[in-house]
Amino acid sequence: MAKLQKRFRPDQRPKQSKGTAPRRGLTAAEEQAAAQFEASLAAPTVITATAAPIGSRAAATKRLSAEIAEELPVVRRDLRRIGLTYGALLALLGAIWVVATNVGIIHS
Repeated sequence: MAKLQKRFRPDQRPKQSKGTAPRRGLTAAEEQAAAQFEASLAAPTVITATAAPIGSRAAATKRLSAEIAEELPVVRRDLRRIGLTYGALLALLGAIWVVATNVGIIHS
């Protein structure tokens, strides 16, 4: 038996794409804007050489303090967000408990 061909009503026919396929890649203006954006980015911070020898404890301490100074604002921001989320969830849970006890769902 021959396979039946799927038929569509005129208002349900799949749309035929007319025209050419979209062009791939960036235009010259987009490439220039990207180059300007990359140039505007701040260069990564470089730890400068210290007076102490590289393997010494003083050099390690300075390097560690520089890394901590960079990471501390990020950690503070994350801890603040965690605290706010925890507080909001705790308040929501408390509100649900108050409503449930006042409505009579929970008998305390």
